[in-house]
Amino acid sequence: MSKKHKAKAKARSEREARQARRVVNGIFIGLIAAMVILLVGYYFLVGA
Repeated sequence: MSKKHKAKAKARSEREARQARRVVNGIFIGLIAAMVILLVGYYFLVGA
């Protein structure tokens, strides 16, 4: 492989890893937000 091809492959790999971390973080944030919304809704229903 040429140096140029190796550099492109490394850049692509780093970009994919960064995107995967973003997706995982988004899922966790979404789950936490859903949990908070469900808890608040539950407390309003039970408290009412």
